[in-house]
Order: sequence, then structure tokens, then C-alpha cells
Amino acid sequence: MIAEIITTGTELLLGEITNENSQWLASFLNEHGYTVAYMTTVGDNPDRMTSVFRQALERADLVITSGGLGATQGDITKQAGARALGLPFVKFPEEEQRLRRYYAQYGRKWQEPQERQAWFAEGAELLPNENGSASGCIVRHQGKILIHLPGPPFEMKQMAAHQMMPRLTAFLGNQGIIRSLVLSVENTSEIDVEQKLRDLVEAQSNPTIAFYARPGYIAIRLTAKGMDEGAAMDLLRPLAEEIGKRLPTACYNLENEARGDLVQLLTKSKLTFCAAESCTGGLIGKLMTDWPGSSSYFKGSAVTYWESAKEKVLHVSADTLSRYTAVSPETAREMAEGTRRLYEADLAVSTTGYAGSGGGDRGEPQGLVYIGVSGPAGTEIHREHFLGSRRSVRYGAAEKALFYAAEYIRAHHIGESASGAQQAKEEI
Repeated sequence: MIAEIITTGTELLLGEITNENSQWLASFLNEHGYTVAYMTTVGDNPDRMTSVFRQALERADLVITSGGLGATQGDITKQAGARALGLPFVKFPEEEQRLRRYYAQYGRKWQEPQERQAWFAEGAELLPNENGSASGCIVRHQGKILIHLPGPPFEMKQMAAHQMMPRLTAFLGNQGIIRSLVLSVENTSEIDVEQKLRDLVEAQSNPTIAFYARPGYIAIRLTAKGMDEGAAMDLLRPLAEEIGKRLPTACYNLENEARGDLVQLLTKSKLTFCAAESCTGGLIGKLMTDWPGSSSYFKGSAVTYWESAKEKVLHVSADTLSRYTAVSPETAREMAEGTRRLYEADLAVSTTGYAGSGGGDRGEPQGLVYIGVSGPAGTEIHREHFLGSRRSVRYGAAEKALFYAAEYIRAHHIGESASGAQQAKEEI
């Protein structure tokens, strides 16, 4: 089943907001076995939008849009969809009555433009909106399926999960599942990786292999489709093992990045997490809080750039800083342990290194970073050397810190037995 995702709204083309919906929908559809072959963004222009919808319906079996279901003149998605399908655009009287009740419930005066939300392509099946006024819809016509979802991410996600997917499963049956395994290879290039795996790439079908340059490493993504997760993993494991024989790889489990892997482990284990950041300057906190629901496990990040901040906030000893410098395994250890005490968290990471040009006063190279991970099983220190720009080093260090945190949880099997503040006091 080939799918295309279309996000609508001129604000996306102007770069005023992040296109979160495309990313989420692609991941959600892949989890349910749908192959997302195309993604398109189009502004609020009736002719261009209709043309984009027609093209999508020619090349995909399933077209899902988000945005443009409101009551203003710029909300034209449903009308453009009806035109693309060649269907009349009609008012649903029962939907108008529902809308009138909805607005009355919240004490809002009914205005005639709000009636626009009651118009749909003829024959559409409405999708109730659990969190807003605008209903979505599914239109099935001549073997194609066109679905309109709202633009606000929370509304869109809820409607897709609770309304859209159950109906698609009823229409089309189980589409299987698509799973990815991401391996990382350090200190090499995409070309070198490809050359060592050339025969596997040329023979690929299911699973498939792709390479991506990431900050500090090359990611090898293996993707397989099976009728269930077990079947997909049965296809992935032998290929991952073969690649592991040829290259020194680390596994990022089933997510497309270290953060997603860590979030799954924190949620499942009911652990809390925090960070102490020097060279990453708050990126770990940003990466964690960008993820929905992070308040349930992420307690905070202490950005301690100056040595005095490391001393006063994290209680890194002056002797450690003087004897070993701020960029050292010893400082990384005390930073991780200090922030774990500060936030009374189950798990903490720290980063300290040289992101800028020149490196350290003692000849340490640019890109040298020490990462600490502190938890109930003690504190571990990792030495990393990231290549590239200042930005690449910082992002590479932040992502690798999250990776090491996830590996710590897996290695030590920590979970609900950890008790945050008490464990931090007893074991540090």
C-alpha cells in the first residue's frame, strides 16, 4: 500500500513553523506497514493545492493531508480534495448542528464563517475530533483513499491513532509492520562503509540498507517489513550480524536515533533522567524536551560552562579542576554525580570537551569530549573524539550521551527498583 503525506499551509513554506506532522505521520504509518513513498508540502493556493492532490492520487493508493480544516477563507484543503477527486462539495447539515452545539458548549458565539467546517466531499465519512472543532474525513473513490486530518499536531495525532487507523484496518486489513535497526560506525566515511557492504547493498530487497552521515558517526539503517514485529526482526538480525562481522558497529536498537531509544527505556523502566552540560550547552535538555511527554521522566539539565559554575552548581571540586582541568574523565565523573544529586534523579549524564577550534592547552585535540553516565550501578566515563565543525561536535556529543545512557540502562537492567534521591545519596 503506497501512501503519500501532504501537509498544507503557507506558513510551512515560509518556515514559520516546524513541519512536525509529516515526520510523525511517516513514522506512524510505517509502524502499521504502510510504505510512505512521497511527502509534499503545498501552500494555501486553490489551484496549486488541487494539482498536488491530483498528482498524489495518481501515484499513491492512500493520500493523507494535514491542515486547512478550519473556518477561515484560507482553510481550503477539503474543497481542493473534492475538486481533485471530481466530487461535489456539499454541506453536511448534521455536522453544522454538531458545530453549533460545540461552540455553544464553550460559550462562543456562532458566526456564519464557522459553517465552512461542515462542508465535505460528497460521500465522505467524518472523523470525530476529540480535541477541537474541526472534523476530519475519509473519502474513498475509484480505488483511492483520501484522508483529511487537522493541522494542530495534538489533534492530528489523536485523530490518526483513534479514528483513522482503525478504519483503515477495517477497509484494508493488516498491512504488517515496518521496523528499522540502526547501526553506528565511527571514524569512517559513507563511501568506505558502502564499499565494505557493496554486495549486500546490490542484493537488497527486504530488508533494505541505507547510509546517513550523523554528527560523529555514520548510521546504517536496516529496514524490513513483516506481518508482525517478530517476523520483521527475524529479517533484520542476520543482516545486522553480517554487517557486524565486517564493521565495528554499535546498535541503536529499533529507533532512528539515540533519543527515541532512551525515551522508550526510561518510560518502560519508570526512571528519571537529568544532565550536566558544558560543551553541549543545553542541547541534551533541548533534545529531551522536544519529545512529547518528556516531563514524566526528564528532570532538567544544568548548563555549567564556566569552572565556577561547575563548582557552585554541581560541586565539582576545585582540586579536580585544578589538577585535571575541566575537560577530563575526573571532571566528567563529578559533573554526572553532582547533577544526579542536584535533581535527585535515577540516571544522569555529563558532557565536557573541546567543541571549538584549537583544542586544549595541553595539546588535546578539537572534538575531544568526555561523557559521564551515573546511576544506581555506579558511574561510567566514555572518551569520544568527534570530527567536523563546532556544531557537529556539540550535536554528536549530545546524541552520544543519550546513547550511552540507554546502554547503561540495558547493561545494568535498572528499573523500578531505583529510587532517585535515595539511590543517589547512597551510591555516590
